[in-house]
Amino acid sequence: MSERKTGAAVPPRGRPKRATRDPNSGPRVPAIDRAAAVFRVLESAPQRQYSLSDIATRIEVPKSSLLNILNSLVAANLIRRSGDGYQLGQRMVQLGSAYVASVDLVREFYRAVEGMPQEVEALIQLAVLNEELSAVYLARQDSSKDLRLGLSAEIGRHVPANCSAGGKAMLAQLSPMDLDRRLGGKRRLPKLTERSAGTPAELLRAVKKIADAGYSYEEEEVLPGIACVAMAMRTSLRNDEIISISLTTTVEKMAVGKPEYIKVVSGIIETLRPKVSPPAEQWAV
Repeated sequence: MSERKTGAAVPPRGRPKRATRDPNSGPRVPAIDRAAAVFRVLESAPQRQYSLSDIATRIEVPKSSLLNILNSLVAANLIRRSGDGYQLGQRMVQLGSAYVASVDLVREFYRAVEGMPQEVEALIQLAVLNEELSAVYLARQDSSKDLRLGLSAEIGRHVPANCSAGGKAMLAQLSPMDLDRRLGGKRRLPKLTERSAGTPAELLRAVKKIADAGYSYEEEEVLPGIACVAMAMRTSLRNDEIISISLTTTVEKMAVGKPEYIKVVSGIIETLRPKVSPPAEQWAV
């Protein structure tokens, strides 16, 4: 009989390591931590169908608790039932594509605004529309460090699209059906100042004016003393195909330099066009 060897236990091969929690990272939500652990298991062998028991064993979670998490992830199309197990869902592909597209857009935006002269004295921003009625800002470039707008311009900031020049420029690019869907029968729209468009009728009039003018303009609709010009463009890097470039400065500076500011925005659009637009792209506001 061969001698039985003793020694340290060897963990099962392929078993994902449990994440080490950072004590300074703030409160955690156990269900989200467990969902993230599910994703790590499924991505470790995408072609494999992992059973409920497989996943529960690997992430050390009771099957009864895990089943509720899996059901929610399936409902969100983040994972899918496949045969006798689970695999990653189509929504994961869409999220990954959206992330890559946003990174490409941001990189090209910063290349386009690189070297912007300080005399422009404005804040230039890249924005997209979310699924509802908000402009979401992905990137910004301050042409002058001395410019103080009092404007919160954090990356990821959401602003009602009916209030901002960039938001309205993008809304003007939507089909009437899509715009109506986003309005969703609303009778009132959120206002940031007294000058903001507060009803669908006001917004529709503004959208038509934007289409006629070739650019969007707002004055003190987001913040008193601040004005903005913007244009929207088509891109192949997003599912909704629309982004906007806006230039924000004080009302006083805009009153003097508006034609030049419009040229700056148009120039950025033209620089971005060959990088992010589909071949047959039609440029508009």
